[in-house]
Amino acid sequence: MVGALLLMGVTMLLYLCCSCPGFTFYVYTRMWSCAPWRWNTNFYERFMFFYYQNRLLTRERPDAGPEFMPVSDIRPKEELVKYVVPYALNIHVPMKQTEEFGSNSNSLKTVLLRLLEENLAELPITDNFDCFAEGEDPVQFVANQLGSVYPSIYQVWDDKQSDMALTRFCLYGLGAHRLEMEELEGTRYYVVRTNALASLPVRDGFERYGGDAYFDLSWRPVKIVDEGLAPLRCDGHQESVKTRPGEQGWNRAKFRFRSSLSVLVTLADHLYGIHMQAANLFVTALREKVSADHPLRRFMIPFTYMTVTVNSEARNNIVRPGTMAPRCFGFTDDSLHLAFAAAPKLIKSGSEVGPEDGGPIMDRIEYIKYLREKKGIDTEYNRQCLEFALILEKFVVDYMACYYPSHADVVRDPELLALLQQFLHQLHSVTYGQVFQATVGQDSVEAIYKRIVALLVNIMFMVTVGHEQVGAIEVYVQDASWCAFRWVPGATAGTKQAATSTALLMSFTSLQMPKLLGDDWTHLFPKPSGPSHGAKSPEECFRIFQEELQAISKKCDAYNDAAASRPFPECFPLYVVNPKHLETSISV
Repeated sequence: MVGALLLMGVTMLLYLCCSCPGFTFYVYTRMWSCAPWRWNTNFYERFMFFYYQNRLLTRERPDAGPEFMPVSDIRPKEELVKYVVPYALNIHVPMKQTEEFGSNSNSLKTVLLRLLEENLAELPITDNFDCFAEGEDPVQFVANQLGSVYPSIYQVWDDKQSDMALTRFCLYGLGAHRLEMEELEGTRYYVVRTNALASLPVRDGFERYGGDAYFDLSWRPVKIVDEGLAPLRCDGHQESVKTRPGEQGWNRAKFRFRSSLSVLVTLADHLYGIHMQAANLFVTALREKVSADHPLRRFMIPFTYMTVTVNSEARNNIVRPGTMAPRCFGFTDDSLHLAFAAAPKLIKSGSEVGPEDGGPIMDRIEYIKYLREKKGIDTEYNRQCLEFALILEKFVVDYMACYYPSHADVVRDPELLALLQQFLHQLHSVTYGQVFQATVGQDSVEAIYKRIVALLVNIMFMVTVGHEQVGAIEVYVQDASWCAFRWVPGATAGTKQAATSTALLMSFTSLQMPKLLGDDWTHLFPKPSGPSHGAKSPEECFRIFQEELQAISKKCDAYNDAAASRPFPECFPLYVVNPKHLETSISV
């Protein structure tokens, strides 16, 4: 009898596995919870792992040459079909099929895949609270589960937990672009803030975010003021917990601050600021307002390459209820709505500068000068960013001189003006009038020309260095004891599920784009209609651009090689501005 029942069970199992591949897939993924993997997660994350692993294995890395950016594929100026992005952002993202390069067909496979992406989010969010045991290595745990899809890491951080590492984290690492100066009772401090997240509720079982890290002018940590540890109040009297180096709870305060910063940067600066705002709105305006043969459209193609596809996938798989961002962060659905709604006021990129200081500033070069001259913030990160932005500016100016007889011709270009008007009109943080109002009533040709160049430079900067700074965070979040997207109360490391879900989100960035340094996209440049109005041809402008990128890359390498010989706090390497690490356009 027992043998018959066993035979029937085996027969039924074989039948299900052979005739129902979906059942087989489900059983297989359920086995991941067993030894040796012990990956306790939900079906959504298991499916996304398979999906992106397949994409990584079947995708060829593109370059900027004619094979991947053929002139024949450049689509005409046209209105793009768009999705609405949730979370009350009033942002529209072009659909993937409007991409002008790569596979953008409406084949059955493409349609089914799109439907699957759009409906997977209906699967419930389930939280697992298993934590790392003492002595268990979070980095190795993540490598065991997702090593095949995790992006390669080029940054070296031998020390992560010390106070000196906290200084590096803020001055040379993830906090470098969010640095502020504050004076309290006559004493000035450097500050990196995350308490803006402290008032947002989180799901049951997790701890709220928060922590503002203060450093003295010699860059020694002074204190962390954390509003996320105090009870959440709604009467305007939010309490805080102040922890100083050496005090009980200092290591926990550092962990909470680092982790909260990783969430703030990912949500506000990366997903919202770079993807949904700058890159998305610019490529939309470029495609809708500028003709295919326009020299500026051709110039910006490498910097917008596959951006429609990337942001369409970000909308479907990251920035929607039930997708990766809500699953990775600890926010409730309501608080995530609030976080995205507050994002325009949280980003640090020039739009936060008040009118009394000449803001908002959309000029990257002027913004860096403002930080140095008005705020006293003069860091190696900003110095390298300034040098990089000046190279971009020279490239833009020299290239435009090949096609426009004068600056007045640039200012009178109707397609260029239509592009900028739509882009600035749709930005949340500034308006067209705020950027150009200072030129009204003046001669203003040179002033308007300067602003046009500055806007182009700023976009190029944001999708290269800016995206690397806020998006290439895989080095930080691979270690859930260093930076975690969610954790249980009292912990100094994220949960195991938080570690793997965050690693899965990082795997989306493994889809590489063309290299900024070394690739050649001169085939895109149209032939000037007459003798070049500049001293150089477009190809010569590009050659000089590449030479200057190579020079700054060598300079960055030399700076890093000499790190150990410099006194504190300049004794650290800086990676994200080096052109050899940069791509021409955003990945997720």
